[in-house]
Amino acid sequence: MLRFLKSLFISFKAFAVKPKHIFVIATFAFAGWLAASYNNGVHAKYEEDVTDYHATLLGDTLPLQARIERTRPRLEELQLKKAFEKIQASETEKENENSLDFEENNRLIDKLLTTAFRYIGVRYRSGQSNPNGFDCSGFTSYVFKQQNIQLTRSSRSQFNEGKPVADVKQLRKGDLVFFGGSRRSRNVGHVGIVTEVNPHTQSFKFIHASRSSGIRVDDSKQAYYSSRYIGARRIVQ
Repeated sequence: MLRFLKSLFISFKAFAVKPKHIFVIATFAFAGWLAASYNNGVHAKYEEDVTDYHATLLGDTLPLQARIERTRPRLEELQLKKAFEKIQASETEKENENSLDFEENNRLIDKLLTTAFRYIGVRYRSGQSNPNGFDCSGFTSYVFKQQNIQLTRSSRSQFNEGKPVADVKQLRKGDLVFFGGSRRSRNVGHVGIVTEVNPHTQSFKFIHASRSSGIRVDDSKQAYYSSRYIGARRIVQ
């Protein structure tokens, strides 16, 4: 095309054609070339389709299969891309849901502990579970009940609720911690609520109903509790 325009310009120059006329003629010539190229492309595509059609009628599907094979890599690429985008969207949705659940659970635990600390100093009363007096399981069941979480009434039965927490380092605020009635006993005899965790020292603080002092906070590092610790359960997941 460039050679054609160059030769056309030389010819017009030889015949002293004005520049503006050269521009107009060249423009029409270029437009005609584009139209011809497009028509040739469409015609070639038409001839290819007709050839494939006649071949298919005669039972030869190879031309059609060849064209399908040419497009297959692109189709597979698009399918993989869509599948990846779908998986990515699903993972993002799950992450958002987990994030919302985590935040909601943290707010719930904060409410539980706020309720528990409200009763610091209330005296111990065996068999009681009200602001006038608590025993250990009466205190935990009362605190959780204020957030519409029902716990059974004894420390032994509460040890079967929720999910077990195997390691002290995995404890979280709001978990229930259980202790034996004596150093040698592995039978649950006492329960409290975790208020603070130190994974480095593998220790925790907990609020509970103490027989001697009523509702108070103690540390698991204290000899009395460290020798009696049995395990923990997670009620708020």
